[in-house]
Amino acid sequence: MQDAYLQTTITTYNKTAPEYIAKAQRYAPVPEREKFISFVKSGGNILDAGCGSGRDANYFASKGFTVTGIDLSDTLLSYANEHAEANVTFHNMDLRAIKLNTSFDGIWACASLLHLKRKEILPVLQKFERLITPEGILFLLLKEGEGEKMAISSTIQGDQRFFTYYSVSELRSLLVNAGFVVTDMYTWDQHERNSERPPETWISVFAKKS
Repeated sequence: MQDAYLQTTITTYNKTAPEYIAKAQRYAPVPEREKFISFVKSGGNILDAGCGSGRDANYFASKGFTVTGIDLSDTLLSYANEHAEANVTFHNMDLRAIKLNTSFDGIWACASLLHLKRKEILPVLQKFERLITPEGILFLLLKEGEGEKMAISSTIQGDQRFFTYYSVSELRSLLVNAGFVVTDMYTWDQHERNSERPPETWISVFAKKS
């Protein structure tokens, strides 16, 4: 049985899947996606941790990478499987209890860890550190701010999801404690990239094993 806050979030994604999928395609973090794959060895293994509809997992697979996508929304995973590239597999799996025996050359956690409570993040990052190869690259995308709460976001109107907000300094500290060194970290406003979205600041993070 999932925690209530997480179950509410999953239910929202399941209920609003068509709307979310359409919007997610337009909101892809293209600069970060291209930078990420530039660091992953050719044909390497990528874990899309919180893959949703498979938007990024399938993109990576189309570029010749072998991709494993994990998520907890059955509806989004169903869509991902229907549109799956040949070298990508999708699994219903909790980020807090990843059961995979593969090492990954890249781990992509795009707007997924923000749905977990703050106290749950460090163990997940420590698991990432164990899964990633010595030369592998980790990418995180999180919302900048303070606290954690149920909220109605600009992406999906009328349904609640749980969000945890971070500062740059807090994220850096968490990554160091998990065994990573930050290679690049910067903030950006979503409205500047897509005028249909309201102003909101995101943090993009690239890190490697320390």
